[in-house]
Amino acid sequence: MKFFKHTRPSLAASFLKLACVAAFGLGSQAQAFQDEGTVRVGVLEAQTGTYAPFGFANMWGTLIAFDEINAAGGVTVGGRKVRIAVTPGPVGYDAGTDPAQSVALLKRLMADDQVLMVKGISNSIAGTAVYNYLGEMEKQGSSIVVHSSSVGTPGLTKVSKYAFRNAFIESDVIVNLTNEAIKRTGAKTAALFVVKDNPYYVAITDRFIMPALKAAGVQVVATTEAVTADRDFSRQANDMRAARPDIIYVMGPPLSALSFLKETKRRQVTPKMYVGNMSLMTTETLQSGADAVEGMIMASGYDPKSPKMAGFAAEYKKRYGQDINMFSVTGYEAGFLIAKAIEQSGIANTPAALLADRVKFRDALANVSIVSPTGETVKLNADRETPKGGVFLTIKGGQFTLWQ
Repeated sequence: MKFFKHTRPSLAASFLKLACVAAFGLGSQAQAFQDEGTVRVGVLEAQTGTYAPFGFANMWGTLIAFDEINAAGGVTVGGRKVRIAVTPGPVGYDAGTDPAQSVALLKRLMADDQVLMVKGISNSIAGTAVYNYLGEMEKQGSSIVVHSSSVGTPGLTKVSKYAFRNAFIESDVIVNLTNEAIKRTGAKTAALFVVKDNPYYVAITDRFIMPALKAAGVQVVATTEAVTADRDFSRQANDMRAARPDIIYVMGPPLSALSFLKETKRRQVTPKMYVGNMSLMTTETLQSGADAVEGMIMASGYDPKSPKMAGFAAEYKKRYGQDINMFSVTGYEAGFLIAKAIEQSGIANTPAALLADRVKFRDALANVSIVSPTGETVKLNADRETPKGGVFLTIKGGQFTLWQ
């Protein structure tokens, strides 16, 4: 399989280019877009900070998809095959965890890098800021598609017609998971650990889990909160020990959630079941959680043991030395959604047509449908999301497996 590496021009090459512009009056975009045989896709994922595990998985999955597409000839634009060019190469910009930084880099991708669309945004904190910014830009008559593979806050894409995601939306299945957990354990009480500075965890808790527990007659005996920056979870673990719930919900990113789980284990908190959130569907959970996560259940968008995933899993392991997870799978799937939308959009792929092309791409992506690498037919709904049926998983022997 052939992989493409995108490099920045050297300083000498940049001076030479400027000299050509001065001598011959050539615009800086004379050799770009369709002329250079590429279509520019911005990448903006978290590569540092708390949400980097999601960002890397999203990004790596998408990069493999783009490389496979390019190795097969690329995408057809205007009757010509062109490559998908990750911009800036080779891995885009690091959005980190700061919403303001994410918006600033999005502006750079739009104005300086002149990309057709942006694949990225790895968490709901940045996602809320970026999608709201898209809405403001839309009101001014010019915006750009931002497509996420992991932002999960319910209803977030409604703020702009340029906000897209193929993330697994946990709210679609968390009620069924709750009912099944209650059925299997005979639970009468529950408690929740919630990282409150991320709107995703708060929304899932308040709008879905709490009503489901109430409807089932399960008493919530404790709700203990934290913020992403916390490192000491002794207070929260003590709250759980005092409440002695049958089920404990763990609503936080890996670093916070795993530290909390280890502390509850150290303090001999023994519920009948732990229920994790989709953020814990990462390699870090298996590697760092050890026996603290054994037996925890959660919802996932795919079966990790499915034979359909074998080829992608092998390539991912070869490149990055890790097993695939839910976020790498949705990132991989996103690459094919984006590629098909490019082909169906009718874009001119020139600097002069860029603003119109962004609108055409938005309309095409909203109507695209593919057979996902998971085997499931995936298409966007009216809210520009891809509803998925989901499966229930547990951690057994240090691996994610179907909860039988």
